Amino acid sequence: MGTGPISVRLLVVVIVSCFAGQMPCVAQTSGQKAAPAKISEQSPEIASLSQQIQDLTTSVPPELAAYALLRLVDTRAVNQPEQQRRLIEQAYLLAGQSPYEVRLTAAGGLGDSRAGYLSQALALGLDALSLRTRAVGVMLRLDPERARDLFQQLRPLALANRSCTDSMLYDPGAYYRSAGDVYKRGFTQDEQAKGLPQDFLESVFRDVHHASEVDPAADLLRSQQFDAEMLARAEGAFARSLNGIRGDYRSFAATQGDLTRNVTRLAQVQGRASHALLEATRAYLIGNVSGTVCGDQSGSVNSSLALNSSAYAAFNQVLVRYGIAPIGDADLKPGSVGPVNETNTQAYWQSPTSKQLQASMRALRSGDKESAQWQQSASNALTSLREWIDAGSEPSEEDFYIEKAVLYSQMLVATPADSPMYDEMLNEYIAFLSEQPPSDEVRIYWLWSIQNLVQRGRMNRTNADAARAKLEAAFEDAPSPPIALYGYLLELERVQRSTSGRGFNARQ
Repeated sequence: MGTGPISVRLLVVVIVSCFAGQMPCVAQTSGQKAAPAKISEQSPEIASLSQQIQDLTTSVPPELAAYALLRLVDTRAVNQPEQQRRLIEQAYLLAGQSPYEVRLTAAGGLGDSRAGYLSQALALGLDALSLRTRAVGVMLRLDPERARDLFQQLRPLALANRSCTDSMLYDPGAYYRSAGDVYKRGFTQDEQAKGLPQDFLESVFRDVHHASEVDPAADLLRSQQFDAEMLARAEGAFARSLNGIRGDYRSFAATQGDLTRNVTRLAQVQGRASHALLEATRAYLIGNVSGTVCGDQSGSVNSSLALNSSAYAAFNQVLVRYGIAPIGDADLKPGSVGPVNETNTQAYWQSPTSKQLQASMRALRSGDKESAQWQQSASNALTSLREWIDAGSEPSEEDFYIEKAVLYSQMLVATPADSPMYDEMLNEYIAFLSEQPPSDEVRIYWLWSIQNLVQRGRMNRTNADAARAKLEAAFEDAPSPPIALYGYLLELERVQRSTSGRGFNARQ
């Protein structure tokens, strides 16, 4: 793949994409092209693949470019410190162009809706915050002081309250995990002697201002081993933050259970939970439950949060032990009820065509897959899917795109790699993924679909070599820089594993 015809085709695609303005180009945003990798301590094959990946990052979406550059550093496909530093800085800048500033998760959990599928895709960590905190973690190995600078540029998180009509909630957990890493590894011995790590972490707890931050902040507080002085500072700062967080019932309901569990665990260790933190947690719970709650009385779409004191039984036991009044039913009376927008979680597969197509895909999962009857059914299903072009039958063009991508994926999963239909299905699916999605809102699902296809080729235990070869051949024929980039990462993994046992992990 590294020296075949794909190199010529991709050069044409890159030039055309940049001039046509169809793809964001690194050269346009950074003002310069990535410099060639130094290969004095690398095998020529790894060095060549690394450079091809860097070249391709100029013509793929910026969040994918950032991901690929960080993978090169993570796997030491580039091994010169200055080059590693440059790629990390470049990835950090590119990450800021992701359509998603923070990871979002479906309020009602994963399901057959746009929120469910986008939530699944966002687990890739291609949002700006996840990518940038990842860059901070990689930089910590090279330059802790610069890593701190990069982290400080993220502060404070600016998260607006979500409403009862929102079907997706923020997940800023990456920020607090990164803060813990900086606290532990980002300061010199002299700086530690001056108490700078403690000042830093106290300021992190002081900056907590949104309900979605409460759970990961509490987890950070519980997981660190503090001395008595630092614990008092951290708990005091967190308590003051909790006293000011109100007005987002969706996010509150999704995280309040983890908050009470973390604080309860802290209190179970003698002297680890202060009265100030317990009282602030109590006030936080009462203040949010007694404000505006959502019409379904929950922080999720499909389940209910009991608005009575039994939900806080374990926490109440701690309050009583510390001489603080427990939370009673009278404390949990909602002030008002907010409307819920059911269309945000509208289920897929409701139109006659989509229902029929999904039924056809399900039918392909069973039966004698070597029989002429199954092959004919598979051929008919593929033809029907190919000819389904009426986006107006679905809630929106974005929903139509996701549904069609899901159906292609399901069909490929159901088809054995040695089936006469497999090559046609694979090529059809890759041709579909070679076209950009209708909007940035579903771009993350497009990238997730490509990566999931790569992962399937990696994990296929049946006819593994044949399946991998077919997948890589199909990637070579795809006129799509994102698909080719994943293909090169897949090839880099194989080369690294064969030479050093180290390689790319598509799930990281």
